[in-house]
Amino acid sequence: MNRGWPFQGVLVQLVLWFCLSVDAEAGLNICNETDLVQTVAIGFKGETNWTSEGWWNIDPDDCATVLGGDLDKRYYYYYAESDAASFQGQDYQFCADDEVFTIVGDTDCESRGFETLSMREIDTGETATDFTLTLVDDGGAPDSESKVAPKIEDGGPTTGGIGTGGSRGPGGPADGQPVNEVVQDTTIVPPEESEMTVLPEDLITDLAEGRHGKGFETIALFQGCELAEGRDFCSFHAGEWKMRVFYRGPTPDTLMYALEELPVNMPVLLKGDMVETHGNFAAIVVRGVVPKPGEDENSRLRAMLQGDWREQGTGHWEMTVLGSEIYYRQDGDFSTSRFFRIQEICDGSGGEGPFLVQINSETNRRTCYRIARADSTALELTDVRRGRTTVYQRMR
Repeated sequence: MNRGWPFQGVLVQLVLWFCLSVDAEAGLNICNETDLVQTVAIGFKGETNWTSEGWWNIDPDDCATVLGGDLDKRYYYYYAESDAASFQGQDYQFCADDEVFTIVGDTDCESRGFETLSMREIDTGETATDFTLTLVDDGGAPDSESKVAPKIEDGGPTTGGIGTGGSRGPGGPADGQPVNEVVQDTTIVPPEESEMTVLPEDLITDLAEGRHGKGFETIALFQGCELAEGRDFCSFHAGEWKMRVFYRGPTPDTLMYALEELPVNMPVLLKGDMVETHGNFAAIVVRGVVPKPGEDENSRLRAMLQGDWREQGTGHWEMTVLGSEIYYRQDGDFSTSRFFRIQEICDGSGGEGPFLVQINSETNRRTCYRIARADSTALELTDVRRGRTTVYQRMR
């Protein structure tokens, strides 16, 4: 395993056990000084092979002992996720499952029915027998990870090809900030009730299938057109893909301008050529778009989710739902983004839907939330794995 890069969203402080406000037991402890519940998994070298374990749900200002007893190794590994903050691991791969797990072996995760997590290294020092790692809010990439001596007992795509690359802004993989402008306005009116101003013939081209890549047809939801210097494109969501078609490319200008008139969340039959893929992103050339108003059975619920929401409680977290994407802010500063889709079932979760499935475009990790309430004033989402409900109030 090789070292990776710094992560964003949560900063780690390694501190003396007696400096903590919450008592921690002997062994490997993880404390949470963020505003959100952190769901944690760990990895370590077991008796015969690499082993991973999870999950611990650690409330704000609380700690969990993830390994008890005296530590007998210098290096351990961890993963921590929350509702909004991103976690970016190093190149230490371990297996994980949605349910509580202990998994022996860190290879062939998918073929064994698991997923792969990228974890970060904890260096406990050469002689530590217990160690505490503390998660704190950071709001950006940390300058460094601070470490002091632990207690020692007597005797831690760029999608190229067409136009330009993407940005971290609306879920893109490269560096950048959220997009500057989105052409379409998003309201709580379902697309089938929106006035159509685009002419069908403007959405059809005479481009030959397969000229610019592998031809495809799929039902998709229109995401809108994002106009920012150097990365102007319109996009669609289909499954876990965000498909982007760039201005000033092979797709005719008349079609690009016609897309600007489509309502966000409009179901369409999308015909195109696949030029390049990277993670959950694809660069495409569009051959034709056929609007299918009324064919999204969740259109009214999807429309109700649109807009700005603030977490009821601390009020530190806000989110904006735009089309099939969610943008999170902490204390007004952009934190991360997620794709989402609405399903009646989610990874075999019991109980009735609908479920809001959030997709981390950087890791492809999915998180299932049961939509307990969604109306003009309040939104209640219950994390299926954690069993915790977060209430948001609409911002006016």
